Amino acid sequence: MTDHLANWKEELVACIHFLHARGYAPATSSNYSFRIDPAGPITISSSGIDKGAFQVADLMSVDAHGQAINDSRRPSAETLLHTLIYDRRPDVRCVLHTHSVYNTVLSTLFADRKSLPLEGFEVLKGLEGIRTHETRVEVPVFANSQDMPALAAEIGAYWDTHPDMLGFLLAGHGLYTWGSSIAATKRHVEVFEFLLECTYRIHTFSPTYTNV
Repeated sequence: MTDHLANWKEELVACIHFLHARGYAPATSSNYSFRIDPAGPITISSSGIDKGAFQVADLMSVDAHGQAINDSRRPSAETLLHTLIYDRRPDVRCVLHTHSVYNTVLSTLFADRKSLPLEGFEVLKGLEGIRTHETRVEVPVFANSQDMPALAAEIGAYWDTHPDMLGFLLAGHGLYTWGSSIAATKRHVEVFEFLLECTYRIHTFSPTYTNV
């Protein structure tokens, strides 16, 4: 293992522990990955590990098709969603998936609308390419599915017409987002989770709010 790869692995594990501590990765849920080289392997969390106890040894390598490389362990069941993101965005170096209370509840409530809008929030500027709060970000909501090839194909078809997508929700399931580094992706998670909580609280205390 090179020092560079080792540093990335340690950074991702620290990020996983941070997300678990925030309540974004309960028990064995969620999955995470990075790639250093767009042409190289993907390092991804192996399946079934409690994220509060996750260690560097619990990471594994897969190829661009999601197949394990020299490893008998199973990668995350949602590995094909990671490979889809890396295929669509060659600049992406990290993908993080969370299961917070707010992203689970709101993805369920907005499932029929197939999109959850975020608009007018200052913290939107924490997302890649956003320079003003006077912005509307549509977070698509896809139906949850155990058929990963079909789900990846559906998300890919949406991406064809929405190339600027910065994250998506799976209904009753959670959030996916990505970035140019582990730190940038962690920032995106924090932005989305903060804004989802704001959206939930606004609707809780002001049911007639019409910004969505």
